[in-house]
Amino acid sequence: MRPGARLRRRIANRLQLLANATREPPRPEREPLVTVILATYNWSSVLRHAVHSVLWQTYENFELLVIGDACTDDSREVVESFGDPRLRWINLPENCGSQAGPNNRGLELARGEYVAYQGHDDVWHPKHLATLVAGIESSGADLAWTVAEVLGPPGTRMRRLSGLSATGQRELGRWIPPCTTMHRRALTEAIGGWGDWRELTIAVDLELFDRAQRAGARIAGIPSLTAFKFPAGERPNSYRDRPSHEQAAYMERLSGHRWVLAAELAKVAAQEVSPLPQRPLARPGEISSDIPGEVTRRTRRLRGLD
Repeated sequence: MRPGARLRRRIANRLQLLANATREPPRPEREPLVTVILATYNWSSVLRHAVHSVLWQTYENFELLVIGDACTDDSREVVESFGDPRLRWINLPENCGSQAGPNNRGLELARGEYVAYQGHDDVWHPKHLATLVAGIESSGADLAWTVAEVLGPPGTRMRRLSGLSATGQRELGRWIPPCTTMHRRALTEAIGGWGDWRELTIAVDLELFDRAQRAGARIAGIPSLTAFKFPAGERPNSYRDRPSHEQAAYMERLSGHRWVLAAELAKVAAQEVSPLPQRPLARPGEISSDIPGEVTRRTRRLRGLD
């Protein structure tokens, strides 16, 4: 081999060695920081809007687990129609009769450091997850929540804000909509997941949050409106009739109205000073009964499930 050829070969080999030394090793698939758990049961028309409101979040490092409570409708097809790799459908083989069962299955499958919950008939503002992640990391809280606008049935002007706190703290027994909350996955690993509704005299979400607080969890409220809740208990037979027009209207407002949050807050304020009498909206999580399981049975009857 000529001297020049040998020199070129040595240079080529050296360059290859340098390239191999500086090349990054293959990276494992990025783990999501947040797991969103969405429990659902046979209400695919409204589920579509709830899923959409999760997928349009400005914070994108999440996985979304949609857990069917033994669904028999087209919920799976609705979920899979989004074609988003962050989205996963799981259907339980037997109906649990409460969000607790699907939520516990979601906790078993969760990969995120943080866990957030979405209701299948609720919708989020696009900055909901970003607000919660920033709040829980800046405060060091184990559980945090934002503010929800709780809306009354169609034809009424009933609305209120849930989650406002002058101190940023939560009092025991105070209802917070699960769709506004985020907690560290380590919290439920330490205190256990959602309780069995058949054994409880209060709502499953209230029991979980009270248990976390009694265990010494650091809890923080974030004074930002990021969620819109349409209580099924205020809408008799909602699971039988399965309407979705309210959620569709709010999704349109959130996507096309720059000042939608200010407008919604103004509506709540206007109701507070209205001279017209208004029936107060129920706080479903604060209902209790001496009979174990009766709280969930009562809400199921209102929704047309029993």
